[in-house]
Amino acid sequence: MISTALLDLDGTLTDPIEGISHALDRAAQAVGLGPLTQAQHRAGIGPPLADVLADLGVPQDRVEEGIHAYRAFYGETGYLENRLYDGVLDALAALRDVGVRLVLATSKPEPYARRIVEHFGVAPYLEHVAGATLDGTVATKADVIARALSAVDVAAGPGVVMVGDRAHDVRGAAEHGIACVGAAWGYGEPGELLDAGAVALADSPADLVDVLRALGDGSR
Repeated sequence: MISTALLDLDGTLTDPIEGISHALDRAAQAVGLGPLTQAQHRAGIGPPLADVLADLGVPQDRVEEGIHAYRAFYGETGYLENRLYDGVLDALAALRDVGVRLVLATSKPEPYARRIVEHFGVAPYLEHVAGATLDGTVATKADVIARALSAVDVAAGPGVVMVGDRAHDVRGAAEHGIACVGAAWGYGEPGELLDAGAVALADSPADLVDVLRALGDGSR
């Protein structure tokens, strides 16, 4: 029986491409990079921001400058340039109704994550919101998962599953011995989730309910 589902935010509950693209453009401009491509925007969804900027070629001594420019835009405007994926609230309601505890575990800084889930009506379905810290002391997905589990007093084990759309969700969960179900509707590249070790893929939020039920009864 799956008792607790840890949920990613970007690319899993919401499609944040517009706001993140605009914020990354601000960061790139601040550190002197040229215009970013659509592929670079997409690659920026999910991983910790410092890693994203490093992958874009931002020198280490200018990463903080890029982060500041990104957050100056995202914290005011970018977080609203977002949309819920179709069927997300119905899926969350269905999981909650069968007794699954729902906990957000996102690499996005927690203050922004809270604003997003409150603005888009997700907060009532969640037992807790765990995210990265603005000071960088909690940054990796494994760090966030540890923070989430501690907050709801749940031990990692077979009754806990991570749901996310990128490889770092899978790997972060694996560091705690937790299985990960891939959100195939998100921003992972073809094969990314299964190659990283996801135990199953859900094709849509509605499909997620059936996938978690099957995992819980051992049929997957």
